[in-house]
Amino acid sequence: MRVPPLKLVAMLLLSTMSAASAQDLLLKGVNIVDVDLGDIVAGRNVLVSEGRIKQITSDAAIAVSPGAKVIDAGGRYLMPALWDMHTHPMYEDDMALFVANGVGGARIMAGTPQHLRWRASIELGEKVGPRLLVAGPIVEGLPPPELASVVATEDRRLIRTAAEGATEVRRQKAAGFDYIKVYNNIPLDAYRGLVAEAALLDIPVVGHVPFAVGITGVLDAHQASIEHLRGYVEKLVPAGAPVQPGIDLRSRTLAWEYADSARMAELVRATRAAGSWQCPTLSTRIYHEPTRAIERYLASPEAEFLDASSRWSLRHRERTKWLSNFSEADFERANRGNEKQNELLRAMHAAGVPLLAGTDTMAYGFALHGELERLVAAGLTGRDVLQMATINPARFAGLATEFGRVAVGYSADLVLLEANPLQDIRNTRKINSVMLRGQLFDRAALDGMLAKVKAQHAARSEAKGRE
Repeated sequence: MRVPPLKLVAMLLLSTMSAASAQDLLLKGVNIVDVDLGDIVAGRNVLVSEGRIKQITSDAAIAVSPGAKVIDAGGRYLMPALWDMHTHPMYEDDMALFVANGVGGARIMAGTPQHLRWRASIELGEKVGPRLLVAGPIVEGLPPPELASVVATEDRRLIRTAAEGATEVRRQKAAGFDYIKVYNNIPLDAYRGLVAEAALLDIPVVGHVPFAVGITGVLDAHQASIEHLRGYVEKLVPAGAPVQPGIDLRSRTLAWEYADSARMAELVRATRAAGSWQCPTLSTRIYHEPTRAIERYLASPEAEFLDASSRWSLRHRERTKWLSNFSEADFERANRGNEKQNELLRAMHAAGVPLLAGTDTMAYGFALHGELERLVAAGLTGRDVLQMATINPARFAGLATEFGRVAVGYSADLVLLEANPLQDIRNTRKINSVMLRGQLFDRAALDGMLAKVKAQHAARSEAKGRE
């Protein structure tokens, strides 16, 4: 039987256990968060051995090996580690931010060879970090010349033909990337060539909806995942609407206000039939919030963990290429279309379209908690969004028998919370300790990680200021 590529990677990674995870560990008196049922299984003892959950029982007399570490959880809540399925970390110390926030897995959506090196180092136990799924460099086409000033193409692999698309797929597959990420301006023939080669090489295509292909074409191609609800607004906005979605982000953002809800059902049915996963990334709304909201965010404790370049981009949106044609009035208007996006998201969930939680924003780890809160505010339940950040990512990657549940035989990637996340999704922030590959990081260790990253960001900011 042929083993799917990501499954094979997981098998190899799970066989590589660090010395720190060798000690057996017993968590006594935990309340297990069942993400499948959306329920709490109270009063359990969880035995972890060799990086996996070995036993779950209500029997207080559970046998443990000599030298095992026993922790009285005191009725705290044990859930699977979270996954952020749309990230762009720039620095290796960002990996600690994920861990300190209970994020045990991340999908990097514009990968480079350094990200592959990080993954190898983490899995060999040389460094602490989440499990990484890595898409290759973004594959893009050239935008129309008149819009080149507001469409970024830097650091992207530009293709024009079917042959170039196929060649790029072969390169990224050979380099060891898990996905091919497509972007907005790829020509139709180039997309078709890329998709055909990806199917031959069994590497999933993920990302945006190229304008020349459209949402219908992407669904017909069974693209594995679609990010940011891209491609839908072009079908939802009537021809007579005051703002028409175009190639630039400004027009597509403002056009959502005029989306026709009556057109959603057909698109939702087509999405469900295609099996294309959706990663809505509601957190990206921060980029086109009014300036006063940006300033509030930059003054928040979370923003202390932003790197200097991310902070600069938010403060100087007029000099950030893809935001440079927004006016302050546009930022004031931009959120008017949010409820239409929320409506589409709710319709997708009701129809059984598979959903993933991802952020595409900075302050790694912290941002995922904010994303879960935004998803609940959009009308999903706590159970829904916990599935989007635990078992659904595992299913998407073909790893549902390894990750995403607190169950016997599963990897011991776990988060111990002070309060019930099903009762209030904000409780995912109330982290007592984190376990990855069976290695426990208590609150003091997590705080130490955060302090170190904050100091590193501060040093880089100071160095940048001297340039």
